[in-house]
Amino acid sequence: MKTGINIWVYFLILAGLSACDTKQDWFDSGISSPYHDCSIMEYLQKDTANWKLTVELIERAELTHIFEGKDPNYKEITFFAPPSLSILRYVWDKASGKEQFPGDPDRWRALSEDEKNHPEHLVQALDKDWCREMVLRHVIKGKHLKDEIAFRNRDYEIEAEEQTGGTDFTCESGNKLRAYREKTNYGGVTDAGAIFMYLYSFDAMEMVPLASPDIQPLNGVVHALNYNYVLGKI
Repeated sequence: MKTGINIWVYFLILAGLSACDTKQDWFDSGISSPYHDCSIMEYLQKDTANWKLTVELIERAELTHIFEGKDPNYKEITFFAPPSLSILRYVWDKASGKEQFPGDPDRWRALSEDEKNHPEHLVQALDKDWCREMVLRHVIKGKHLKDEIAFRNRDYEIEAEEQTGGTDFTCESGNKLRAYREKTNYGGVTDAGAIFMYLYSFDAMEMVPLASPDIQPLNGVVHALNYNYVLGKI
């Protein structure tokens, strides 16, 4: 089917962008400096390779003002950002009938065949309230950088009740996360290597794959999630 082929080609193009070989599964966020002289929304809009559908999801949710820093209740935010590929994979699965499509079936049926060839139109067919809830699952009030996150107590698994390390957060949709840092060894020397940041979701009861932390536009911080992240599993 033409629609499926075109979306699948787009899927493969984005998948090709994810080919990285570092421990944190880093991907290119644009320039080497983590600082960006613009809002979070403007930063996302500039990097269409990674964030095109992320922007579409935010706009569909009518939450642009939060990411532009224009909401007085959200002067700064922390955004665990799902990349376009995660959103495309989710919408593709739903639109292909594998699972129930979280949107208005009449709006979906009203799309022309040409519109169905473009993933951004698939996002526009999603229910607005669902989009809002989904976006807010990835947002925390305030700016929380990697260096502020507590190290994990290595004596216990991160989700264990006995765990005294890590930093717990409640996202704006009410889901709970635990972020933590971990030291690595280097050259046979314990804890002499790089320090990585990880996420655990108490709602999904699994790790959330993180890519690049500490991308810093003017109104907060973006911690980019990995291309393998399953939308909603946070």
